[in-house]
Amino acid sequence: MKIKNIQKIRLMAAGIALLSSCAKKSDNIFNMFDDVTVTYNNSSPLAVTDYKVVNDGDSVYVDYTINSAAEDMYSVTVERAAGAQNGVERTVIRIDDNSRRRSYSDVLKLKMNRDGKTSYRVYAMNQKGTYIGDGYKKVTIDVNPSHMVYSSRNIYLPDSTAKTATSFFSLNDATAYSYTEGQANAAKIDFGIWRRPNPSTNAQEVATNPFVYNLYAINVATNPFPLYDISGWTPKRATRFAAPQTSQTNTFLYNVVSGSTIEATAKARNPNLTAITATSFATGLSPGATVCFLTPEGKYGIMLINNISFDLQRRPFINVSVKIQR
Repeated sequence: MKIKNIQKIRLMAAGIALLSSCAKKSDNIFNMFDDVTVTYNNSSPLAVTDYKVVNDGDSVYVDYTINSAAEDMYSVTVERAAGAQNGVERTVIRIDDNSRRRSYSDVLKLKMNRDGKTSYRVYAMNQKGTYIGDGYKKVTIDVNPSHMVYSSRNIYLPDSTAKTATSFFSLNDATAYSYTEGQANAAKIDFGIWRRPNPSTNAQEVATNPFVYNLYAINVATNPFPLYDISGWTPKRATRFAAPQTSQTNTFLYNVVSGSTIEATAKARNPNLTAITATSFATGLSPGATVCFLTPEGKYGIMLINNISFDLQRRPFINVSVKIQR
């Protein structure tokens, strides 16, 4: 019995030794690309070498040198990552100069127009288009907040009896007020909303969208909803609005991401109206549309119409999100 056990042990040991001799040592991801190094150069007061905090509209330089010790570089990719929603953008730079295939330098001159953190990473590709390294480095630029974001706020359509529906709205702090609260808060209120029957002669259109939704500043010359008498409200804020633009959800979410981009977008749409007086559902406050505005304090902003719906008591409301300069 003892001899048989000894033989079994020997066979097991031989098997383990055989497997060990066949095993392949795998590459270590943390040192397999050591032949490529990247240096972010401190060549200017505007340069970022690791992490830098700036303001909206500031200029920033990413001055980099990428070296490859083992093989030639045929292209360099600059990768920009700005938040999970925006994903990653890549710019490929071909290296056609043979004298720069082992050491390549360039300067990215940027004007920051996105709040929050944006990272830049530079990596090299060989002749076959295979990744050969990024030096395990990146730089991050953090832009101080330049705008406020208010998400998913309900503004109720006016009611004609109790007049307690919160159908007036402040863009500065995204607070809704009722008509009964309006006079005491007139200095904060930028607009009220109202609806009218859809005048379309298309029966299907009217069945789907029976109303047209509009807004008006409280200093409007002619009150479009005279059931709410606002003539005695003071002071009257002189907020101005642009005509609604349809299919703007992605623009609101991904393009207007700082005070400067909000201002550029709003100026291009020319907010000079005291009221939106659409006569069709699509040209009024419809889901997916945005309304740009300018407050009396000189702040530009943009409001997205998320949806039009009813609460559990069947009270109609418009749900909005707002971005406004600080």
